[in-house]
Amino acid sequence: MSYRFTLTALAAFSLLGCAKPVTGEPAADFTTGPTLVTVEHAWTRTDDGTTVYVTVDGKDAAALKVGESVALRLPEGTYQIGGYAKSLIGKVSVAPVKLTTTANSKKAVEYAVTKSKPEFKEVQPEEITPSAEEPSV
Repeated sequence: MSYRFTLTALAAFSLLGCAKPVTGEPAADFTTGPTLVTVEHAWTRTDDGTTVYVTVDGKDAAALKVGESVALRLPEGTYQIGGYAKSLIGKVSVAPVKLTTTANSKKAVEYAVTKSKPEFKEVQPEEITPSAEEPSV
C-alpha cells in the first residue's frame, strides 16, 4: 500500500517539474495607439481551417479563425506582425512581416495559405474586410 503512495508522490513531483513557470509579465495592450492595424485571416482553397494566433513583436495579440479579422491599435514604430498555429507536434511558426506605422494612419495585414505555404503580407486597407471592433466610416 505504501508503494502506491510513493509512486503517486514521485509522479506528482516529476509532473510538477514540467509545469511552465509564471513570468508575471502583464499582457500586451493593443487597444491604445494612434495607428489602426487590421489583421485578417483570409480564406483560400489550401487553408485547412486552423486557428492562427497573431503576434506583435512575439507577444500574443489575437486568435483568428478563417474569415475573421481583428483591429489592433499600435503606437508609431516598426513592428513584426507574425503568428503561429497549434498542431499535434507543437507550435508551427509563420514568418512575420515587417510593418512601419505612423500616427493616425491605417495599415492592413493579411494571413493566407497559398500553394500550401502560410504567410503574412501587408496589403492595402481597402482589400480586407473590416473587423467587428473597427468602426465603419
